[in-house]
Amino acid sequence: MIKKYFRLLAGIFIAILFLWLALKDVSLYEVRLTMDKMTYYWIMPYLLVSLFSHYIRAERWKQLIERDEISTSRTTLFSGVMLGYLINYAVPRLGEVSRSVYVGNLEGISRTRLMGTVVLERFFDLLVMLLLMLFVAFYFLRDYSLIIAVLGTDTVRWLKALWSPDGMLVMGLAVTGAVLLLVAAYYLFLWISRWLPSVLNMINTLKDTATKFFQGLMSIREIRNWPLFILFTAVIWLCYILMTYIPFTAFGMHNEFGLGLQEALVITVISALGVALPSPGGIGTYHWFVSRSLLLLFAVPEAVGIAYAIVTHLVMMIIILTATPVILAFNRLIRSRDEMTIRRDGQKN
Repeated sequence: MIKKYFRLLAGIFIAILFLWLALKDVSLYEVRLTMDKMTYYWIMPYLLVSLFSHYIRAERWKQLIERDEISTSRTTLFSGVMLGYLINYAVPRLGEVSRSVYVGNLEGISRTRLMGTVVLERFFDLLVMLLLMLFVAFYFLRDYSLIIAVLGTDTVRWLKALWSPDGMLVMGLAVTGAVLLLVAAYYLFLWISRWLPSVLNMINTLKDTATKFFQGLMSIREIRNWPLFILFTAVIWLCYILMTYIPFTAFGMHNEFGLGLQEALVITVISALGVALPSPGGIGTYHWFVSRSLLLLFAVPEAVGIAYAIVTHLVMMIIILTATPVILAFNRLIRSRDEMTIRRDGQKN
């Protein structure tokens, strides 16, 4: 409980800090004038693309979950994904747990195992993000000073240290030390359990939980259709790029500043860093990274960049807050109908 409240407070602090950084040098009057000139015809295609990306995420998750003995409902997985996004607006990273619990309860699947598949899914997203970052850095952001300006000197220094031979060695030693510590703790508890049987029960419970989580991680070995899984991943990120590109038209940024799909790719990758930070729903961090990169990379005035970040983030939040209850209700209706059909067929037999 204390950890949950600490995570919530930390997320709120990060959100407030980055919102202040994003807004401190900007005239809110100019931001309002920019938003007054905004067009609205882009919202419908934006809505469709965003919901489609979430549905494809559910389909990709289905690839990690299903086995010969396990079958899942598409509407349940889709509603679970939407619920996860909704919860993340309240407490960062709690959405991943919430969707695992939601789907696990409805489908009768180990929630711990599902959490392992969610971690594996996020690992794939992280891998794609890193690959896209390298692609953007080498092919679009050739000026190293621009990268430093967008990410910050401390961040670049930290990344360079992390990927240096010494940094990799330290990470390897840290992981090895953590594994050895866990093994030593396991055998210590086994030794203590000779005198305290209750400790042995706790060990068995933890071991069962760890086994199910590991099974979720190892679901990568049982993916039936790798080309389809990769295709789903590519479609998800293509949707993200389109969700960055489509709102350019709201402020005439495609005409006035020449922003197209290439620039949308750059902003998508940089904004992904902001969303990855533990801020509720990317509040603050998204606004700072997006407005900062638009200013430094493409000379978009700060007021326009902030207006773009506020509007796109607000529209996405409204989509999640309004669509999720509808999708959850629809899934409940579908499941109730299916259960009634099964009961009726059972009575006939």
